Amino acid sequence: MSRWIVTGLLTVALIVTGVWGYNQYLENQDHTIRSDNLYKKSFYELVGRVDNIESGLSKAMISGDQGQSIAMLSDVWRQADSASTNLGQLPLSHISLNKTSKFLSQLSDYCRYLTIKAGEGKPLTLEEINNLRELKNSSIRLNNELKALESSVNNGEVTWKELRDMSNESLKEASQDLISKQFTKIEETSIEYPTLIYDGPFSETLLKPKKLRVSGKGIDYKAAEKIAIDFLGRDRVKSAEKGPETQGDIETWGVNLETKDGEGPFFVAVSKVGGKVVSLICEGAVQGASMDFKEAEKVARKFLEDKGYKNMIPTYGQHHDGMAVFNFAYEDGDYIVYPDLIKVKVSLATGNPIGFEALNYLVAHRERDLKEPKLSLEEARKLVNKNLEITSERLAVIPGKSGNEIECYEFKGNFDNDSFIIYINANTGKEEDILRILDTDNGTMVI
Repeated sequence: MSRWIVTGLLTVALIVTGVWGYNQYLENQDHTIRSDNLYKKSFYELVGRVDNIESGLSKAMISGDQGQSIAMLSDVWRQADSASTNLGQLPLSHISLNKTSKFLSQLSDYCRYLTIKAGEGKPLTLEEINNLRELKNSSIRLNNELKALESSVNNGEVTWKELRDMSNESLKEASQDLISKQFTKIEETSIEYPTLIYDGPFSETLLKPKKLRVSGKGIDYKAAEKIAIDFLGRDRVKSAEKGPETQGDIETWGVNLETKDGEGPFFVAVSKVGGKVVSLICEGAVQGASMDFKEAEKVARKFLEDKGYKNMIPTYGQHHDGMAVFNFAYEDGDYIVYPDLIKVKVSLATGNPIGFEALNYLVAHRERDLKEPKLSLEEARKLVNKNLEITSERLAVIPGKSGNEIECYEFKGNFDNDSFIIYINANTGKEEDILRILDTDNGTMVI
């Protein structure tokens, strides 16, 4: 009798194991299908947006109507911004991805700058038209390479599953031929961009090479998933699954999150060393806007404090497409430290933080030995052009062009109905930089 019982138990165990295994297979299949659908959506949106960018730049160059120029340049700026987001969602080699993303970011910045200039009634100069022509040529090259990659994917020569599987030898060859070569071609452009600071003063320092300062123990994906869920809010998260990893300046685990309230979905990048959240991206559109811009700033500030980022003060703000975007810089004693920047996006519809970017902060932040400047405030003030009507003054750390940091006095003021920021070296008295502040309907821009 006992033998029959044992046999029955073994049979039940085999059935249970088989059912469990089949369910695991279905879950893995579902995960693969969902990931592939996300990659396909992001890729085809990227292709479409780069196509629109090329077309928009061509139209902007020949438009003779001020209103049309504003509309076209504004569309290119937003298309480039969205294309950069799509690019970050693909399982591609970040050796080339970083520089391609830089191109799209600079393209967005330049068109934003020209949009505001056109809004002031100023026509494009010959130099700016030539810059647009070079940007268009670069966009054509990127478009052609994307179309070639699109053809390869459609023909089954390379799949998104293979692109995720870095252990596949054929992938390494395919990636080197179909992806890296195609994306690095765009980097051959040698355009000299104006000093555009879309994210507030000195945010472009992210593009300069630095010694990374992320430290700590290595973490696995499970730990990264827990960190991502806690960062967004455990009570909000409905489900989590593994997303694309990155191999850029900071290697990260990717986590895709769906919320119970339907906002999102979200993508969170968590550093493989130290377990720091590098970025949070909302992949869903924002519908409507009911929150006040100033109230959104308070939400962003509290969000940073709750996440452990103390002594961060807002330096810049913009709002568009139902979102408010704020840059915060670290305050170290009497100094505002511009290299230590964090960006936060807040939905004006729900009042929830929906975006976070801390790469600049993670790259630059450290304990600094900020000593008493050699020049007094009064001595530095005398070096500012007398035509500037000074409205505020303080100490600041700004990035130098060679990647170093410079301790300065920051003087904000007005001249001839325009606002400016002048930086005087706190130790030598040299005028290090001058920035112009543009107040727009969407917020403040510094150029």
